[in-house]
Order: sequence, then structure tokens, then C-alpha cells
Amino acid sequence: MGTSKSITSVGDYVFATGADNSGWNDDSMIGIRVFNQGQQVNTEYKHRLPVRMALKVAYSMTDRLSIESGVTYTRLSSDIKDGTAENYFMSEQKLDYVGIPLNFKYNVFSFKRLSLYASSGVLAEKCVSASVSKEYVISSTPKMRETADAGSKPFQLSINAAIGVQLDVADNIGIYTEPGIGYYFDDNSSLQTIYKEKPLNFNLNLGIRYTIGR
Repeated sequence: MGTSKSITSVGDYVFATGADNSGWNDDSMIGIRVFNQGQQVNTEYKHRLPVRMALKVAYSMTDRLSIESGVTYTRLSSDIKDGTAENYFMSEQKLDYVGIPLNFKYNVFSFKRLSLYASSGVLAEKCVSASVSKEYVISSTPKMRETADAGSKPFQLSINAAIGVQLDVADNIGIYTEPGIGYYFDDNSSLQTIYKEKPLNFNLNLGIRYTIGR
């Protein structure tokens, strides 16, 4: 689940040699560009739905209202295909974010150890790992695989709202799941992510919450 985008263009004409006079047999990317020059080239982005895990501490200001913060971990995964039907490269992009949320939580309904609530707030995240794995295919034959650093580790800011369900496993400790929606501001990087494709996005948060002040 997630989102996808397709871009169609025409392959540029290129020289058959690259840096240090390497031929396309030495550089699969050059080979793909040589074979695709003048042909219709298609670029497809498929972004998977992000899943976020968190550890949170909540402070109860009243019986129903609380404020919380903590630490989150988010993985963004995307598949990218660029080229023609026979000559292309496939990329898998993996981005890992660590963030700090600040939310207000309103308890709507409670029954024994189960509670239903609504929350909203902000989340500040920093990309701590960004990698791209590529496979090059020429004339429908895989030629090379490589993994490289994506080169950019941006800061991401978002606002969010969610409906959550929490099961208390102890007096002050609960396990929760939160399907919600968030708006993600432009991180001013060159990375293609689901946040760029759809700034207003659904997400699923899973985590553990420790509550004090009650």
C-alpha cells in the first residue's frame, strides 16, 4: 500500500564511453542509456505506506486530557524503475527516520483496560540512514547489483491527527495502535518519497506508552 507515479520521456542520445573512457560494457548505467537513446523511457515510483513505531511518555493533566512526547522510528521504502521494457534499472530506496513527537491526547471512551482516544500534534524527524539498492538489466538480462548511500539525510517536519486504541498491560503501561493522517512539509531534498508524492498522507503508528500523573 502507498502511492505510485509514472513519468514518460524520450531517452537522450549519449556517447558510448563514460569517465576514463569506460565503455558501456564496463558501466551498466551507460549501457542502459545507450540502448534506450531515442526510445520512449518510463520512470515509475512506487512508495509503500510508512509504518511508525514509538516509545511515548504521557502526562495526564485531567481524567481525559494528556500531553505526551517520546521517540519514534519510521521506515520509508520506495521502488523505482527507470528505462524501457528490456533495458532498465530497478532501485529499492530505504530511508530511516528518528523523531520526537509532541501530542495532545483526549480520552474518548474507556472500558476496563481498553481505551479509545483521539490525538493531534507535531513530529520533528531526522533521516539517519538513506540507502539505494540498484539492479541493472540490459536486453532483459541482469548485469549488475550495487548498494550505495542515497546522499541526503533531510530533516522532516509534520503535523498529524489520529484515532487510537490502547490496551493497558500494567497500571501505567499500555500498548497502542494509531491509524491517522499527517501533513508533511517539503524537506527541500532531492529524495523521492511518499511525503513528496502525497504531503497529506495516511500512516499507522504502533508503540508503547507510559502514563504518569494519574
